[in-house]
Amino acid sequence: MSPADRPFLVRGRAVPLARYLAEEDIDGLVACSCIGNEVSIDLADTRILVSLLDVADVVRLNFHMVQDGPAKPRSWSRRLPAGTGPREIAARIALDIRTLERELAPLRRRPPEVPRQRRPG
Repeated sequence: MSPADRPFLVRGRAVPLARYLAEEDIDGLVACSCIGNEVSIDLADTRILVSLLDVADVVRLNFHMVQDGPAKPRSWSRRLPAGTGPREIAARIALDIRTLERELAPLRRRPPEVPRQRRPG
């Protein structure tokens, strides 16, 4: 069976986002994957995982960020109306990524100092 004859099943809300995320201006983007209902975005020192969930009459975007630097992991979510299309979802994801990048910029320039432990006595 040739590859062209094999049936491929593509499912998941994240799949159509790939095209629109590629059009968004995300500085420092290293890699992006849209598989199933998850979007994984890799920046130079940060990984963001976005899970897309259909809940009642909204689309919920659950973000989880991990950085290879001084920032602690964090999670947050956004709610969009149920009829929101892939272009608008991609724009919202990109907006949150750009906001996160602005928040992390000062930490990258000057990481917080680790307090020294004092010994009694």
